[in-house]
Amino acid sequence: MRKVFLLITLALLTTLVQGQSYPVSDHYNGKTFYNPGQDDLKSFWQVLKWQLVGDKAVWPTGIPNKNYPFRPLASDEKGVVSFINHASFLIQLPGLNIITDPIYSERASPFTFVGPKRVSEPGVLLVDLPPIDVVLISHNHYDHLDIETLKLLDAKFKPLFLIPLGDEKILTEAGIKNIKAMDWWEEVKVKGNRLIFTPAKHWSARSLWDKSESLWGSFMIATDTTKIYFGGDTGYSSHFLDIKVRLGAPDLALLPIGAYEPQWFMSAHHMNPEEALKAHQDLEANRSIGMHFGTFQLSDEAIDTPEKDLMKAKKDQEFLLLDQGQSLVF
Repeated sequence: MRKVFLLITLALLTTLVQGQSYPVSDHYNGKTFYNPGQDDLKSFWQVLKWQLVGDKAVWPTGIPNKNYPFRPLASDEKGVVSFINHASFLIQLPGLNIITDPIYSERASPFTFVGPKRVSEPGVLLVDLPPIDVVLISHNHYDHLDIETLKLLDAKFKPLFLIPLGDEKILTEAGIKNIKAMDWWEEVKVKGNRLIFTPAKHWSARSLWDKSESLWGSFMIATDTTKIYFGGDTGYSSHFLDIKVRLGAPDLALLPIGAYEPQWFMSAHHMNPEEALKAHQDLEANRSIGMHFGTFQLSDEAIDTPEKDLMKAKKDQEFLLLDQGQSLVF
């Protein structure tokens, strides 16, 4: 695994992504984006230190899915959320189908032969997806913006792609045209539903040369009867309270709980289960579902540690875990 990282690093040294310019704000200085009031990006040498001296648990190479039957939305239901894998959910609402951070590729990597490899297949097959209206992208890391999957979705459904500022070139160079790049608190309406791009505490990069040249964030989906919050990839911060105050409490929150060890390296940008529970409380969500665990090994903890840690910490809070392919009707 350490040699794999070094190979990827050397390969990315030759990759360039052109930056773009946007209005200066409390999270953009004219050249790069940043988390307001925080300076917590890790250096290349800190990354190298982790990779060379870290203590990664051994994950299984393959885990079979339980093969839940696909659950389409019934006419008398408000919504169905199905866990596909990693941070990918299919959200079915009356007249509107949304998919979040979809990744159907074998690896979360710029390469097909090296990089984090999935240990289980997607729980909802691409061929079983209903017509997708909107694709939500939280940021441009390879486990969240998988361009090969986006090209497949574009060819099949021609959906609207909502992406952070700075990621326009990645999609347009892949031939995807129906895109809307968004800043924090910006919103669009699709079939009468509000889709608001909200803050997160994270960072972005597709290579060694474009760190934080694009934004990162989360999304609130607001219909006449329901609010669903998709947390993307994030560390714990005050933005959850800000979102709740500004947009109201969600009926359902999708929150990351994995990729948090070692804490000295990961805690700035990834939540552990205890922090995810704090986020659930800050949002005052009626119910939350955990994500961002158990598909790609991105950190040192064992594959089942996020689940065990969540079960220890959650007590009586309404915080659920779904199997890949399992659905929640609400």
